[in-house]
Amino acid sequence: MLRFPYSKYCIRRISEFRNHPTDCAYIKPRKLFDPKVCAVRDKGLVLGVYYNENVQGEAAILTASAQKYDSETKGKLWKQLKLTPIPRLGDYRIFYDLDPVYAYVAVAGLGTECLAFNNIENLDERKEAIRVAAGVGSNALLQFKPSQIHVESFGNAEAAAEGSNLAVWKFQEYKSPKHQQVVPKCNVELFDDCDLFGWNVGKVKAESQNLARYLQEMPPNILTPTSFAKLAVDLLCELDINVDVKTKGWAASHEMGGFVAIGKSSIQPPLYVEISYYGAHECSRPIVLIGKGVTFDSGSLDLKPRKDLQFMKGDMAGAACVLAITRAAALLKLPINIRGILPLCELMPNGKSPKFGDVVYCANGKSIHIRLPSREGRLLVADSLVYARNYWPKFVIDIGTMSKELVYTLGGAACGCYSNSEELYKYIENASSQTGDRIWRMPLWKFYEERIKDCDMADVANTARHIYGDSPNCAAFLKQFICDGKWVHLDTYNVAFTKGYDFPYLNRGMTGRPTRTVIELIYQMLSDSKL
Repeated sequence: MLRFPYSKYCIRRISEFRNHPTDCAYIKPRKLFDPKVCAVRDKGLVLGVYYNENVQGEAAILTASAQKYDSETKGKLWKQLKLTPIPRLGDYRIFYDLDPVYAYVAVAGLGTECLAFNNIENLDERKEAIRVAAGVGSNALLQFKPSQIHVESFGNAEAAAEGSNLAVWKFQEYKSPKHQQVVPKCNVELFDDCDLFGWNVGKVKAESQNLARYLQEMPPNILTPTSFAKLAVDLLCELDINVDVKTKGWAASHEMGGFVAIGKSSIQPPLYVEISYYGAHECSRPIVLIGKGVTFDSGSLDLKPRKDLQFMKGDMAGAACVLAITRAAALLKLPINIRGILPLCELMPNGKSPKFGDVVYCANGKSIHIRLPSREGRLLVADSLVYARNYWPKFVIDIGTMSKELVYTLGGAACGCYSNSEELYKYIENASSQTGDRIWRMPLWKFYEERIKDCDMADVANTARHIYGDSPNCAAFLKQFICDGKWVHLDTYNVAFTKGYDFPYLNRGMTGRPTRTVIELIYQMLSDSKL
């Protein structure tokens, strides 16, 4: 991993070195014999409380772990909690000095104890409430700069681990220590539960999403295609994951016309990175994950507006997710083979940039008319979809920030999903309902295929003649490069960034979605012997 050292200054005042005058000739030094007096209590604890306003009498009830802790503190917790308004879902209360171990205890609201899977919302509301409670409770304790935060399971250790570990993460890589808002490394541990396996699985999922968030937040002058490839080597090779880095010449020899055309627009050389995880027999068919890896998307000659350019450092969100998913599979030792494809490049305006009306060729023989140079991601993915056929995959998932219009339709609630397989879609839909990163199926109709085939110069165009329906137009374009295999396209433009309001356990910034959803998809298909 590339590291850019920064100076650490330790400022000490002169007064610390001066001898303070005194009238006494000699002062006998004091000694403390009780080590408890000098003990520093810097641990935090997160507990939960249910609140059901429809219940007559006492509407609030502590979780089992909170009740146990309350009895150990001789009722202090419940006594002080009743003095305040009971926290609802997403709220919390902090109490101090209740016991000799924890200096501060956060009690987070879980809502009603009757939450379950909601078919209308397509969401496991119980798990999501646990993530929210664990997240807001852990995040609230960060202001005290704890060395450790212990979180109860709330009945599901995996969801609690996800919420807490996602909430305490914050990108502060390039801030000096005095400007960092919180302690960057805070250990989050499980409290009063024996489900360490579920906790560790949830922790790996959350850390994988945090890794994707980290890569998305990296400045584009530092995270270039070359440095991204080096990071992939450093992070994956230690887990026995093969990383092959290929140059533009290799891509040209494989007739990747779109990738070459986009890559030559920048002084940063484009790189085609393949990562291979072998958790099953080496002859077993892999699943293929393709991630759009544009480390900065200026729009080229079709320059993007200023308000959009500030987020274009995260246009490699798909590649970041694929890298994090593959790494999680290795950490969890999943019995499956994964082939990750990361076409990495920059899109910049210069004399070699793709122009309006250019025609490039793909390896399957189709000619592509570049109507808009700013729709570059689909060209990279199209070349990768054709190349993925060489591995005879069980199925293919491509992830990328493709179309801005989903911001106006789906907001941050769900990413757009297109699939030619009903079975595969049902699995990923169910996985998303369990992780809270929901997906929404979008139309993959011939109506949109006719739009991108409405081209006088080439076989297909990278977008339609008008601006509307750009996301389904993109999916229809990519469908032209799929044979008959199972395929899912995830358009994540609208969920790549959050202002901090959509999910209480995700702070403002890049989100790393849908990393946990794809990991959960693999888990479910393995448990059903579909892989």
